[in-house]
Amino acid sequence: MEENDSIQLNTTSPMPTIPLLPSQLVVTTIFNSIESLGFTNIAGKVFSGEQAESRQEANLKVSTKKFYTQGLKNLEQQNLDGAIKNFTATININPQFASAYNDRGVARYKLGYKQSAIEDLTTAIELNPYRAKYYSNRGFMLTRLKHYTAAIADYNSALLLNPNLAQSYFDRGAIRLQMENSLAALADFESAIRLNNDFAKAYFNRGVIRYKLREVQGAFEDFQKAAGLFKQQGRMDSYQDAVSKISQLWY
Repeated sequence: MEENDSIQLNTTSPMPTIPLLPSQLVVTTIFNSIESLGFTNIAGKVFSGEQAESRQEANLKVSTKKFYTQGLKNLEQQNLDGAIKNFTATININPQFASAYNDRGVARYKLGYKQSAIEDLTTAIELNPYRAKYYSNRGFMLTRLKHYTAAIADYNSALLLNPNLAQSYFDRGAIRLQMENSLAALADFESAIRLNNDFAKAYFNRGVIRYKLREVQGAFEDFQKAAGLFKQQGRMDSYQDAVSKISQLWY
């Protein structure tokens, strides 16, 4: 996320009720009827309690994987409502599945349900505080809500867990640039470039800071590098922005 905290968050419209999936009704019968799921052998002998419990767990895992995998496919296809329904079904089966909360949060955010999206990411972090991408995703969302201090804290956590996240360095640098903390932002963009030598936006933003610091030659080199990369990547609007910056340097 693309390119990922106690805070008073903006109130958004409530989430619509997510209908119960027909297939989810089958899952709930696992706890109510062993026999209906075929937990008897051919001779009609009922499995022992331990065996039945093991079979229940196996069926739960199968159902969880089914809904979660379908949710990922929905997300990839931009079927966001379908993704939310399948991730919700996954969570109903396994409320400890941190990744399902993360991915549902991404889908909710894309649909504009920012408050509930952040709540999902917070739950994912509570369930598994060792996944850098959860912090990066929540940091991204908090940035869009202009909760900059909280967003920086999340990016700090993400980079502590995984110091090789070029996008997180860039995103934290962008916040610091917005907050006029030029030197800290400069360090973040340099880290992003060190990890990804083709990070066009990082060169562009580093050029902005270098120009502010009156390092005109360094700014020129960064804008020139950014322009070349933007052109290679087919991002012509950004390419024109970089060219415009170059022309402004000499006036």
